[in-house]
Amino acid sequence: MEQAEQMVKLHFHNTEEFNCPAGIRTLSPLEKMYNVKASGNPSSWQGPVWINANYLVFRGLLRYGFTEEAREIAEKTVIVLGKDFERFGALHEYYEPENGEPILNKGFQNWNFLVLNMIDWLEGKPVVSEF
Repeated sequence: MEQAEQMVKLHFHNTEEFNCPAGIRTLSPLEKMYNVKASGNPSSWQGPVWINANYLVFRGLLRYGFTEEAREIAEKTVIVLGKDFERFGALHEYYEPENGEPILNKGFQNWNFLVLNMIDWLEGKPVVSEF
C-alpha cells in the first residue's frame, strides 16, 4: 500500500507527468522521447492517451482504494470517448493528452469498449473485474 500511495502522490497528482485532461499519458512529457504526433506503424505509445492505459490505471487505483482518483480517470475517459463519438460517429485508436482530440484510426473498436465497465462503475452497477 505504501508504494501505491507514493505512486499516486508523486505521479498521478503531478499533472506535468502522466495525469492530463484526457486521462493518462503513455509517456511523461518530461521524457525526451515524448511525442504525440500520429504514427500508425507502429502506433504511438510515446505519450498519447490510450483507453486501455486509462482503464488499467483506473483498475489499479480502485484496487488500492483510491476511489476519487479512479472516478477522475473514469469521467475523463467517458468525456473523451463521448465527444469523439458525437463529433465523428466513431471512436479512434488514441488521443491527444491536452484536449482529447482523436489522433489516428477512426473506427477503432477494441479496448475502447472498456469504458462501458467504467460507466457501470460510475453508475454503481456490477462490473466485470477480470477478463
